[in-house]
Formats: sequence, C-alpha cells, structure tokens
Amino acid sequence: MATATTLERLYPLRELQDANYGDRTTLMKRIHDGTLPAVKVGNAYRIRESDLHLIAKPIGDATRTAPESAADLDDLAALAARIVSTWPCLSTERKAELGRLLAAA
Repeated sequence: MATATTLERLYPLRELQDANYGDRTTLMKRIHDGTLPAVKVGNAYRIRESDLHLIAKPIGDATRTAPESAADLDDLAALAARIVSTWPCLSTERKAELGRLLAAA
C-alpha cells in the first residue's frame, strides 16, 4: 500500500540569491563540495525547502538584537576596551574617542 506524500518546494538558486541567502557562485560552490544538498532538474540545481537551514538564515535578515542583561553590556564594554587598547597607531585622544563610539553602539 503506497502512502501519500507531500511535495516539497524546490528553490532555484536565483530565488535564494534574491532572498539574500548568498551569491549564486557561493551556493554552487557549496553544492559541489557537498555541504549543501541539491537536486538537479534539467541543467539547473534546486534546493529543497528542508535543506534551507543548512544555509543558515538570509544575510539581509541579520538583525541586531539589544543586549539582554547587564552581563551582556559588561561583556560588550570589555570587548570595546580590549579593541581600543590594542588598536595600533592611534593617539590617546583617538583611542578615547573610539572607546566612546564603541561603547555607544
């Protein structure tokens, strides 16, 4: 007895590129190195909807989130201080200015 199956959507590379999942060349490279499974339909590749998680998320959807706690803010402040202190060829005044800019972000 055959069971009913649902058809899974197949995305052309152009559509994924337009949705900011990466450049077509990058997608093709990942297909050829085996890190992104694909189905070949005619002479074109298609990506299964269930395999989109392997591409992570669209580049254009990378949203910045606010730090969730005071500890996150402390970590950011420590990172900003480390970047500023190790930055080469900056005067003390410029380092202070860069520190203020990074802390405000």
